[in-house]
Amino acid sequence: MATMWGIHNDRPDINPVANGAVRIGWDEVGDLAEIGATRDAFKAAVAKHMPELDETSIPATAGTLYRFVHAMAEGDVVVCPNRANRTLDIGTVTGPYEFHPESQVYRHWRPVTWTRTGVPRTELSEAAQNEVSAATTLFAITTAEEEIAHLLASPQPSVEDNYAWADFYPRLTDAFLAYQSDRAALLEKVWQVAAASGRPQLFKYLQSDHRTDGSYGPLRDVDPFTVLGSFNRGIRNEARALIARAFGEEFGLQPPYPDTFAGVPVVNNLNSWYVSWENERGPHDVDSLWELCRAAIGYAAEPTEETRERLVTAFDACATGGTRKLSMGIYWIRPHTFAAYDSTNTTFLKKQFPEVAATLSLDARIDGEQFLANTEALVAWLADPGTPYNSFPELSHAAWKYLFATTPDTAPDTLDGEAIFTPIASGDPVPELTGETYDVESIRDDGCFIPTAELEPILERLRSRKNIVLQGPPGTGKTWLARRLAWALCDERGSTRVQVVQFHPSLTYEDFVRGWRPGTMGLELADGPFLDMCGQAEADPEHPYVLVIEEVNRGNPAQILGELLTLIEADKRSPEQAIRLAYPRNKDERFAVPPNLHLIGTMNVADRSLAMVDMALRRRFAFIELKPAFGDDWVQHLSGLGYDLDVLETCGNRVRSLNDTITKDSALGRQYCVGHSYFTPAVRLEQTGLDTADWWRRVVDTDVRPLLEEYWFDRPDVAEAEYRKLLGG
Repeated sequence: MATMWGIHNDRPDINPVANGAVRIGWDEVGDLAEIGATRDAFKAAVAKHMPELDETSIPATAGTLYRFVHAMAEGDVVVCPNRANRTLDIGTVTGPYEFHPESQVYRHWRPVTWTRTGVPRTELSEAAQNEVSAATTLFAITTAEEEIAHLLASPQPSVEDNYAWADFYPRLTDAFLAYQSDRAALLEKVWQVAAASGRPQLFKYLQSDHRTDGSYGPLRDVDPFTVLGSFNRGIRNEARALIARAFGEEFGLQPPYPDTFAGVPVVNNLNSWYVSWENERGPHDVDSLWELCRAAIGYAAEPTEETRERLVTAFDACATGGTRKLSMGIYWIRPHTFAAYDSTNTTFLKKQFPEVAATLSLDARIDGEQFLANTEALVAWLADPGTPYNSFPELSHAAWKYLFATTPDTAPDTLDGEAIFTPIASGDPVPELTGETYDVESIRDDGCFIPTAELEPILERLRSRKNIVLQGPPGTGKTWLARRLAWALCDERGSTRVQVVQFHPSLTYEDFVRGWRPGTMGLELADGPFLDMCGQAEADPEHPYVLVIEEVNRGNPAQILGELLTLIEADKRSPEQAIRLAYPRNKDERFAVPPNLHLIGTMNVADRSLAMVDMALRRRFAFIELKPAFGDDWVQHLSGLGYDLDVLETCGNRVRSLNDTITKDSALGRQYCVGHSYFTPAVRLEQTGLDTADWWRRVVDTDVRPLLEEYWFDRPDVAEAEYRKLLGG
């Protein structure tokens, strides 16, 4: 009887399906076929070739290698989980062990014929999923055996070319148009869909509008793109299918209803609306979006000079910021006429078809004429017999597959194989991509929980005061936000005009500004990062430059800055205000800070080791306090990463309760509150191998409990009680 094996591949650069084989490592041992067919012989070989292993690890390693060569037999079933996208590849062993010395890594192979690939793990019961998630490299499957056998007997579904959604979306949009003059009735249908879908909690984000009378409540006006966004955002694939079906049934559309969404880009959970808050939007903002919808449909039906002009005019009326999301909405309503210029599609075109990309406008912000030119250029390209794609959905799906296959660590997150463009999490590396426009809406798209209406005044203070400090409790994303405010000021993601330095107790004026340092000819007068940055800004006066100073109060700001305390003031940025530096290069040298250089400092005032900030520094910087954010934005962001929405709301309430206790504690205060960064993961839930409750417990245990024990080191009973509350005890 055939045995069923689970085998893990922890190398994202290895594709078992493409190889037609499963592979394992421990290459140091060499060709396993040359080892005697006993476990003792394998133990001896492992001990000889891998002397760094301790004695307790040798039997497990040797046993895995032995089973791979001798216990695994032709005809056995192998299940290879893909941790990156939560799918399973299932096949049958078709040959004996092979040693591939030409492979750079994982030279031990067993050939496999794959029968089912890309099977969502959710096809299995929870117990079966837990078994195939085992931490060991090679293991026998028992609990999940019957369920996997059933999957193996089922035919591989053809999803690669399933773009049925591209017929449904236009039909649904056409049904919306009947409600352009009665949007209250359209919203009533949306609430009916929410209930009928069985996922009403996924519509809560549409029920917190900021109204003109100061109240909060459900949307009272809506556009067609926002309605479509209700199932084209960061939610699970099965929920999208349920909501799409509920829309179809509510609007009387004939089946089929989509249950797969290959090639559909989705909007960010923090920026799913196509309109602003009611108290911020203009009187014609919603009408403009309806007009854009009709203009796009009209052009798709017949591209004449009249429909072209109408489309360009309507696009420009709605293009008040970045236009990537706008292009995605237009793509949804007529996917066979328009392309979406989201980051995945634009990156794919630039890398795979640079000659085509060179003829397009692929910036994050384009105008109507550029959108129209892009559309007509790509339509002509698709019509060329030499183009590998027949439709925009095929192109969009190919873009996602390419990016995921070539850069698995940086590709878009996925929900059941569909692209989900999630915000960049706190602590992420600075993106290498430059040249893309960037504004406050981009900050929100990256995962900022501060509303746009509050970000804009911060950016204004940076422009006018030249110097700001972001301060707040630990974990409120100060450095993360500082970088992005700098990019927004420069209007360029990852701008090279933004540099980051860090203050620390040993940093001096000579390190930061200018001082004598050892050189090839003895001591030399060398400029520090501040003067280097000033030189760059002075040479390019038409563009802003930003120096981000992390933990500005960890050093001695007055000592480090010296005479710069005067020169950095906004009204001292001129040659007339220039003064002599502590280390001039000649007796006539005078220095002034260029007016296009801006400073952003970050400060954690909860650190007991830090001195109070000098009042002179406070007079020269605008101080902006960041607060923990465990509200709807935090919940929506994490739910877009696959975390359970209901659990998140409960846990968010627990942290707010903890922070209330910290604020009222006379020995602590609000600056010691626990920030949201502690509970804002950089990876999707499935990549953790945990459910939401287990993930929460792990973060509390490893990250927050030590912090609470430090806060209440003299009152351990309080720390323990608050820890238990965070866990729901």
